[in-house]
Parts: sequence; structure tokens; C-alpha cells
Amino acid sequence: MRILEPPPIPLLQGLEPFSGITPEELEKISSLMQRQLFAPGEVLIEEGAVATKFFVMIEGKLEVVKSIEGDDNEVLNVIDKSGELFGEMALVEDKVRSAGIIARDESEVLVVQKEGFLELVNHFPQFTLEVARSISHYLRKTDSTLIGTLEVKNRELNSIIEELNTTREALVENERLSIVGRMASTILHDLKNPMTTIAGFAQLIGLKEMAHEDVVKYTKIIAQQVNQFNTLAQELLAFANGSSTLQLQEMKFPVCIEDSLTSLHHNLVQQSMNLETDFQGEALIQIDPSRFYRVYENLANNAIEAMSAGGTLTITSKVSDDHLIMTISDTGHGMEAEVLSKVFDEFFTHKKHGGTGLGLAIVKSIITDHNGEISVESVLDQGTTFTITLPILKP
Repeated sequence: MRILEPPPIPLLQGLEPFSGITPEELEKISSLMQRQLFAPGEVLIEEGAVATKFFVMIEGKLEVVKSIEGDDNEVLNVIDKSGELFGEMALVEDKVRSAGIIARDESEVLVVQKEGFLELVNHFPQFTLEVARSISHYLRKTDSTLIGTLEVKNRELNSIIEELNTTREALVENERLSIVGRMASTILHDLKNPMTTIAGFAQLIGLKEMAHEDVVKYTKIIAQQVNQFNTLAQELLAFANGSSTLQLQEMKFPVCIEDSLTSLHHNLVQQSMNLETDFQGEALIQIDPSRFYRVYENLANNAIEAMSAGGTLTITSKVSDDHLIMTISDTGHGMEAEVLSKVFDEFFTHKKHGGTGLGLAIVKSIITDHNGEISVESVLDQGTTFTITLPILKP
């Protein structure tokens, strides 16, 4: 900053705040001012400083700046009009500076100390009016700038919202397609089991030396498996829609699962595995036979995948008070605690090739639909046990 010679009267007369003031009065005003020259980058006002000065622009270009994150500044306004007042608001309000002012180009200004500013306001009504006009102009300009900024930000926000909506719709569509694909994969995966059973028993029936009663039994199992195709489709659709369509019947346990046990035993034998059962007592239960069979089928298939050759699947039952308690245990690799907490979640898979993650979710859905409960316990490298509890009917 460089101090220049005092402002001559003609210079003051050419500045709007002092127009209309007599030369004699301008002589007095001139004595209250200092003429200063600032180089580009020099600071005239520091943000947060106590207000002690008032300024009048002669020529040049200044920036009103506000500190933002880091060492960056946001330019709020530009002062480049000859005769423009600045720095007066903090003096009037007696507050610290809310923003700073930096010279962009070489700038010449008049500087008035606080005492001189108060004397000008008290003794020169014309100057007081110019200060009021300057404040009003600044406020209007600030409002206009803020409104313009808000309009720009609003347009940017609307653009971002449109992009987010487009992205959201794309994600929803992708998720929908993903779910459809997984459901389709589940259908194909689950159809393999009855198809394998049908193929196996069809081959057995083809043997000429088979007894007639065995042919009748195996034919019945094949018919049961064919019925499973329709049950699978209805079940998956009901699961996807969150609805339940049970065809409940009163049936005696364990008689009601004898046919399904034959099918399970056949599948286990093909995998060089064993099936052991221990049913203690009989119970009358209300179930949908086709859907209830799916519980055993899914749990047995999981056990087969979890066990090595020679493993054993054990199914037990007992009657306790008003409930039938069944367990399905395997001698497989077991599961970790983190996996156990998620096994009934939709689309959760663990160490399965081609699994869909819907099997156990459907099992839980079926048991819940039968007003029952299912839980699971597992020990790594020892095996897993599922426990199913169903209400029984009193005779």
C-alpha cells in the first residue's frame, strides 16, 4: 500500500457521494481522508477484523471475499465503480468485518478513519444520504446475487434429482431382473430333484424281475414327484408375491411322510450316504402334504451337499405336550456362527455351486405358514441339525 497526496477538490467533486457539497465543505472533508494506492493482491480489509475504517473507491477493481474450507476464498462481490462506498456497514453496526476485501487490479481509494466517518455523518446530510443509498444498494445487490446463486443451485439440484431418479429406476429395474433371474434359476434348480427321482424309479420299473407290489409303490412315488412340479411353481409364485395357499389336511405322523422317506432314501443311496430314522410316538397334525414334503426335500438336499461320501442323514421325532418336534441332522462340514444367522435370509448362499439362496427361506416360509417354528444348530466339521416344531391336533 502506498500513500498518495491528499485528494484535490476536483477529484472529490467528481465522486457521487460528495457531489452537491460546496468547495468550502469539501476542504474540511478532504482533511479527514487519506488517499491510498493498493497493488494487486494487497488486502484492504481483513475478514473478522474490528471495523476502524471507511473507504471510497476512486478507480481500480476490488474483490469482496469470504473464507471457505481450507485456504480458499469465495468471491461475493466486485467493487469497480468510481465513487462506490464500502466498509461502512461494519462501522454503522459497530461489528467485526463479515468479509474481506482484496485488490484484484491496482486500485486507488480514499480511506476515512472511524472518527472522521462519524464527523462526516453528523455534519454533512448529503453524505449521510449517500451512505444510506450505498447500504441500500449493497443489500439489493447482495439479495440479487443470492437469488441468482440460489437459482443456479436449484437448477443444479433439479438436475441431480433427475439423475438420481434415472439411476434409481435403472437400479430398480436391474434388481427386478435379478430377482426374476434368481427365481427362474431356483425353479430350474429345484426341478432337478423330482426329475432325478422320476428317472431313477422309472429305470427300476423297467427291470423285468421287479415284483408287482414294488412297481405299484414306485409308480406312486413317480406320481408324487410329477405333482411336485405343479407344487413348485405355485410355491415359488406364492413366495414371490408374499402370499400363502395351503391345502391343509389332517394326517398322522410319521405315516404321512413314509413315501417321501422312500424317495429321500433313494437319493441318499445314489450318493453313497445313509438314512436313519427314529420316530417316537404318533401325532395328528394339520399339513399341506406337498408343501410339507418340500421341507424335508430341501433340508435333505442341503445335507447331501454338506456331507462327504458315507455321511448319514438322521431324522427323528417326538411328541412333547401339544407339539411335534422333529430334527433333521447331517454329518457334514457344519456352519460358522455368522452363516447360521443368515441361513434363512432370501438369496443367501454359502459354499454352494449354483445355489439360489431361496431353499431355506422357502422352508421357513412353509413352516411359518403351518404355525410352526424352525431353528438350526451347527458345529464346524461335525454337522448341522434343523429342529422343526409343529402344533398337534387333539383327537
